[in-house]
Amino acid sequence: MNAYGLNIRFLAQGMIKLSPDDLPAGFFSWSREKQIEWAKERWDTISREDLLEGVAYLTIEEDSVPDCLEADNENYDILAQTPAWAAFDRPGSSVLEPVEPEE
Repeated sequence: MNAYGLNIRFLAQGMIKLSPDDLPAGFFSWSREKQIEWAKERWDTISREDLLEGVAYLTIEEDSVPDCLEADNENYDILAQTPAWAAFDRPGSSVLEPVEPEE
């Protein structure tokens, strides 16, 4: 039997804060679809440094948990996982869905 390592994977929470001055005029009066489109375009311009700062904004103690234990082998056999990790790679799991305000 080959000896394999162990990968401890996690889904990193992060937050990139945009001030009112960073948003286009009337942003909150736009349709949710237009807001999502604008946010995705903005996301595409974020640098790696901005992304890492967004992850570092939160704390490991409060905002992060190990989500998956897997063997570091050719199949990356999963030994344990959180429900969040199981959903991570599910088809459609990375699609932003509009949420309309409650009345």
